Amino acid sequence: MRRGIRIWIGYLSKVQRVFVLCFLAGALHAAPALHITHEFTNTNAQSLIGLPTGTHKTIVDKQGNLHWSHWSLQRKPLDSPFGFSGQLDGALIIGSSLETAGSATAFNAESQSLYKGRYPFVVTQLRAGNLSLEELAFSAESENQGLDIVRLQCTNPDSEPAKIGLQLSGKWRNLPAYANQNALVTHNGYLVAFVEGQGVSFASKHNGLTLDGQWSIPARSTLTLWLKLPYDFRAANRAELPDISGPALLEQAEQSWQTIWSKGIHIQLPEKELEDFFYSSFAYVLILTERDRSGDLWILDGPAGYRQFWGRGEYFQARALDLLGNLGLSRDSIEHAFRIQMDDGEWDGPPISGWPSWDNSGGNAGAAWDYYLFTKDRNWLAQAYPHLRAAADWIRYHRAESDLEIGDVPPGAKPIRREIPWSCKPETSPPLQPGEKPYWSGLLPWGYGDSGLPEGHAFAHNFFCLYAVKCALNAAKKLNHEEDAKWLSAEYQSYKLAILQDIQRALKLEKKSPAYLPAMPTDPEAAWSQSFVAVYPAELFSPDDPLVTGLLTQVERTERQGLPTNMAWLGFSGVWPGESMNVAETYLRRGEIQTAADMLVAALNHSYYTNVWKEEIRVDKTLPVACLNSHKNLDNQAGTGDMPEAWGNANMVDLLRDMLLIENNEALHVLSGIPASWIGVGQEIGVGDAPTTLGGKISFHLRYPSAGKMTLDFMPLANGVNLVARFPIESGQKIASARIDGRSVTTFSDDTVSVKHAHAPIRIEVEFQ
Repeated sequence: MRRGIRIWIGYLSKVQRVFVLCFLAGALHAAPALHITHEFTNTNAQSLIGLPTGTHKTIVDKQGNLHWSHWSLQRKPLDSPFGFSGQLDGALIIGSSLETAGSATAFNAESQSLYKGRYPFVVTQLRAGNLSLEELAFSAESENQGLDIVRLQCTNPDSEPAKIGLQLSGKWRNLPAYANQNALVTHNGYLVAFVEGQGVSFASKHNGLTLDGQWSIPARSTLTLWLKLPYDFRAANRAELPDISGPALLEQAEQSWQTIWSKGIHIQLPEKELEDFFYSSFAYVLILTERDRSGDLWILDGPAGYRQFWGRGEYFQARALDLLGNLGLSRDSIEHAFRIQMDDGEWDGPPISGWPSWDNSGGNAGAAWDYYLFTKDRNWLAQAYPHLRAAADWIRYHRAESDLEIGDVPPGAKPIRREIPWSCKPETSPPLQPGEKPYWSGLLPWGYGDSGLPEGHAFAHNFFCLYAVKCALNAAKKLNHEEDAKWLSAEYQSYKLAILQDIQRALKLEKKSPAYLPAMPTDPEAAWSQSFVAVYPAELFSPDDPLVTGLLTQVERTERQGLPTNMAWLGFSGVWPGESMNVAETYLRRGEIQTAADMLVAALNHSYYTNVWKEEIRVDKTLPVACLNSHKNLDNQAGTGDMPEAWGNANMVDLLRDMLLIENNEALHVLSGIPASWIGVGQEIGVGDAPTTLGGKISFHLRYPSAGKMTLDFMPLANGVNLVARFPIESGQKIASARIDGRSVTTFSDDTVSVKHAHAPIRIEVEFQ
């Protein structure tokens, strides 16, 4: 486009050129080049409503029906298989039709979205003929009674009245509900739903299993009904329900989320869709938490099949809670992880499965260390330290098992291989020379591969567990446990050396160039999503390491729809939007700002219209999946796993925050990941009350008042901070002058101004050419 503009300008007079260039300077910067289209969303999408840390997670399907599982953590039986909550044993099905001359035309859903762009309330737009019907589903709480609510608004633009048929059917704990006046009630007396509003009458159909409503909508008018679904409530006690109107409940629900958001980080972006996505992701992370019957807080991965706790996922979700200022919930989740740790220090997961998922140790330990970094609470760290030390101890002793996999080992001494319910594919084992150690020598024992990795000795498990040892070492140093620090330091170096040596052996098995960070000792090209843990958070490899560069080269060669493939179960035939944002974190740390931003936007465009994700999405079914016994018949754009996938929304929060501000080498870098295209003349970017690991919260505000000028107001930490402020200016432009509080300075580069030990509010003004 810009090349075409330059050619056209060449035909103008000098005076005309000056005028046009001045105009274009503003026009090209007038709006950020960012729009979330959701164009690559999965076809089998579903949405979610619920209360923060609440027991009920209600799925809203694409037609606007409600489904929920009663097998919450508080009702979880002692023997609970994986996916115990996946059996959705409650439902409210909402059927609607326009009735004319003895025939009925069903209302069909045309779109779904979030209420006002960011509230975790699902708006479904339906249409029949000229009539529109809007369903707004949300959760609320009044006087300690939780309930789901559906507001039905029907608009009749015609000059004649319309008759709407409304058919409601439902169940509770797999018991069908029966019509009872304006309600659905089970035979054992539980109230599933009831209707409030004018212009509607009800009858019973299908042997009482359908509450059949007739709703009259006058000409050129809009009428509203309210469907209320109180949690675990008996119909006989209906008079005891809080007498609050539907509009008041909606206002109360809005206010509750505004209050939650107001207590955390505040962000202001020119692109409101992106800002809204950040806040709605915040909401989903909170909804996908839950307390069990003992009061422990679980960070969950999904509302149904993945209503479980994975330590490796907890790192990213707990970090999101830290970044959002919800440190109390983060702490509660970490302390839950402490209580499920085995007495020998092992953390596997999910906890009811016993699967040997060793990376859980790194996720749990990393979440604990992050919490300390944000709070600097030494007393809490002292309480957490025995758990960090025990995990490191378990890792130290069990690494020896990997050398017992092959060789002259008596049967009684061979390590056990725990049963895993399903298998992806076996780990290959190339022949060894006499006396040669296994390819996985010094690593953790055989374990669960997950995410398209063969069962065996995934490097990702070891990257994360090496980080667990590092967290224990960091804590020992902070707490002055000198003897522990000695052996932890020795263990860290020994473990790190073993990993690096095994990587060097794995490189010889690679069939593509350049050399890249391998996923498995004997299967380097296995799914590579979790390989990036080696960069973030483990920091085993720098973002610019040649092996990381090589891996990104492999990723870029096989990208589809703007995202990496070969991320997990779907192999090269699918993408994983949530994990793609971890790849974007690597680009961000490499300084490849536009690439990181492009990958974020591509991930957002794979979300559903209510800002939620499935785990993976099939993009090319002509390509094989990673595990031949799963998902091979999945159609293009269909998704796998649970939805919402909490990792996705947590990773979105983590990545966008890191693009706005990130700690690096005891300095705070602001705006280091914001592309120039995200802000135009006359626009602003603001961050307020942002927690940091440097000892408190910071705020800043960037203004772009006119072409060639930007101003940054920065509110530092109470104890001061080294500030590195990057200004999002176009490539090819450079800062020509900079002033701090009105005084000219020379501590700037092409797009960055540095300030040592900023301890008071400052204003940085730059001019660029």
